[in-house]
Amino acid sequence: MAKTGEYDQLTAEPDTLYGADDLTHLEGLDAVRKRPGMYIGSTDSRGVGHLVNEILDNSTDEGVAGHATTIEVILHADGSVQVDDDGRGIPTDVHARSGISGVELVLTRLHAGGKFGGSGYKTSGGLHGVGASAVNALSRRFDVTVRRGGKVHAMSFQHGVPGVFDGDGPDAPFTPGPGLQVVRAMKRGQRTGTSIRYWHDPRYFETGAALDHHAVRAKLRHTAFLVPGVSYTLRDHTAQEPTEERFHYPNGLTDMVEFLAPAGDRPVSGTLLVTGEGTYRENAADANGVMQSNVQRRAEVEIAFRWGTGYERTVECFTNTIRNAHGGTHRKGFERALARTLADAVRNARGLLKAKEEAPTLDDVLEGMTAVVHVRVPEPQFTSQTKDELSTAGITKVVQGLVEQHVKSWLDDRKTRTEARTVLQKIVDASRVRLTQKQQKDAARRKTALEGAAMPAKLVDCRATGVDRSELFIVEGDSALGCFTGDTKVALASGGSRSFAELADDWQQGVTHFGYTTNKAGGVVVAPLVEPRLTKRNAPLVRVTLDNGESVRCTPDHLFRLRDGSYRRADALMPGDSLMPLYRSLSSETAGQKLYDGDYARLREAAALVNHQVASVEPLDETADVYDLTVEGYHNFALEAGVFVHNSARVARTSEYQALLPIRGKILNVQKANLQQVLDNAECAAIVQVLGAGSGRTFDLSALRYGRVLIMADADVDGAHIRTLLITLFARYMRPLIEAGRLYAAMPPLHKITTKGRNPETVYTYTQAEMESTVRRLEKAGKQIVTPVPRFKGLGEMDAEELWETTMNPATRAVRRITLDDVDAAERILELLMGEKVEPRRKWLIDSADRVDRDAIDA
Repeated sequence: MAKTGEYDQLTAEPDTLYGADDLTHLEGLDAVRKRPGMYIGSTDSRGVGHLVNEILDNSTDEGVAGHATTIEVILHADGSVQVDDDGRGIPTDVHARSGISGVELVLTRLHAGGKFGGSGYKTSGGLHGVGASAVNALSRRFDVTVRRGGKVHAMSFQHGVPGVFDGDGPDAPFTPGPGLQVVRAMKRGQRTGTSIRYWHDPRYFETGAALDHHAVRAKLRHTAFLVPGVSYTLRDHTAQEPTEERFHYPNGLTDMVEFLAPAGDRPVSGTLLVTGEGTYRENAADANGVMQSNVQRRAEVEIAFRWGTGYERTVECFTNTIRNAHGGTHRKGFERALARTLADAVRNARGLLKAKEEAPTLDDVLEGMTAVVHVRVPEPQFTSQTKDELSTAGITKVVQGLVEQHVKSWLDDRKTRTEARTVLQKIVDASRVRLTQKQQKDAARRKTALEGAAMPAKLVDCRATGVDRSELFIVEGDSALGCFTGDTKVALASGGSRSFAELADDWQQGVTHFGYTTNKAGGVVVAPLVEPRLTKRNAPLVRVTLDNGESVRCTPDHLFRLRDGSYRRADALMPGDSLMPLYRSLSSETAGQKLYDGDYARLREAAALVNHQVASVEPLDETADVYDLTVEGYHNFALEAGVFVHNSARVARTSEYQALLPIRGKILNVQKANLQQVLDNAECAAIVQVLGAGSGRTFDLSALRYGRVLIMADADVDGAHIRTLLITLFARYMRPLIEAGRLYAAMPPLHKITTKGRNPETVYTYTQAEMESTVRRLEKAGKQIVTPVPRFKGLGEMDAEELWETTMNPATRAVRRITLDDVDAAERILELLMGEKVEPRRKWLIDSADRVDRDAIDA
């Protein structure tokens, strides 16, 4: 056994010594700069926005305390942010213990401020004393001006160090120096207050992190709802034309509920307003930091809520005007009270529940509800510095008691009894829909698509079984899947032909046939005919007759390939149009013997007449089931009639992990529909069925059959309309898909710019302005442009390579993730253009008349 000294020599190598000198002590604001995420939540754009919130919340606390009536936020063109208030002003006298002014103490020392006791604030949003000082630490320059005691005081900082800047902006020469200075006397009638302007330092944030002006606007609006006695103003000087918005809502939370309610959602009840106070006890530290048990606290509660006809629920929670994105104990008390009181009311009401029916759950109660829960407490506890969730336990019972008392009074009041009965009926209906959907979902799980459940015939599924990689494209227009009657024959490389119905039967038996297709250069290639299948039932038809006597029955929107390589819809073909012909390898001798009994003169006469031109196109009164097939990697296939026909998005995909679901035109406007109407709509039902995760409150993201869902619509007005309708469908009935970031919109280009020469360059552009600037740039570089520059009117005009490169190839495509902001915009547009209120639509049409491009109207 080794001796102790030997053991030390063997194990304590010099490079592994760990002593006191290896410890790091971050003093003052260094800790904030070293770990900014600990103090502002994140270092992305949200962190940049949190800096504004910290300064704004301090001014709001002055308003809550009754000392401020106006607060302004100014977004300067140089990227700085300024917050002004007319409160009391930060104390300017010298702090006895530290020997520095109150202003410098608040802005340079962590956990310093007027919210740790004393008489400064009864309740406040800034509770940890790190807000303003953290902003100072992460700023290149920080200026503060305080109007107090008849004097105007000023002070500047560079990364938290006080001093003087010789000039404007953060790049001006800086000299560390004195603290707070008196710069002048206050003018007669000038109000006291504080003004702060700062330039954040990008070094402490992620690349590209920037202030979200929409988030600042939303913060001001929300705070104005919560503090009805204060007027908030946002001045934005970052655009070419400065803008100014004022937010003031004297009705407080009642106004907020009206604002948050979804567009087009008609109220089922009036707005219920719950206000009151309550006490609770908790363990808390006294002025000396010694923990005391059973300290009594008093909380103020204000809650407003109403039910609407829609499915969505919105419950926003705030503590001392600070938004709690994840709710917390106050939301728990609110929901407990509603669930218990209303479930009891449903059970006790006559004629609402049938025998053996289950009582409604919290989800049923909250369906269609818009609510705002706001509590004011002296020293709230949060789960993090960003205050996303309230954790003060005693608040739950206070809120629960007040809400239960108010709701019971509302249920029993003769004036509101009818309204309450309507709400209870809505809750029961929601419960029944939930149970029905659950039964349907359980049945679907017992028989999944892989076990043989019938998916819509027009779904073209992918081969991969793994969800993460798989993608579902929802494609505008059924023409993307081919549309021919079952008796239409397809030319086979074996020399014969088979009808679509026969090919589909053979495929089910495991037999694959080979047919003809053309590459981009127009050369004929032999390729396998994959997945022949039925795509639509009872489709409208047209008959295309060729000059060789052959005729083809197909849907009007199917595309035929012209001799020049372009494509044209069947119902747009004109007599005399030359189609891309199929010439098989057949000697004249064989043809003469087989077809004309050795009469070669008749053979030559027949060949002269066959140009593969269109003779006529006529719409048919009949309908029929139509079929499609796939030619992997190519864009078309040949019919026995001797012409090539288009196969659009179906062949541009990678069949291993990309699936396609076509929809016919514009789906149901779900803005005005209930869930049952949505499920009765064929296109909406197909989307719900294919995704396999249910709808409404039973939507289960974990059951989704695809990792991503992409909306693929044309880059025109109709395409935008279809995209808007689909976004609204997902937002209303499959919202977790958007919240998880798994819904996208494909961004097809509008133009294809090609240069001339040996090495032609291809550039896709997405707007007219981008196309024009790109053309100018290429011409300036000495390139010749193929003119005219083609403009894609729809996805069907692209060939397989173009569609793959621009829209479906993950490496090169342009897609945009749909967010909840897109949802709000889509719902506002639908409500404006298709809602019940006529006057806003009329006003919009009049205001927008000057923006119409009359040259683009196809009259």
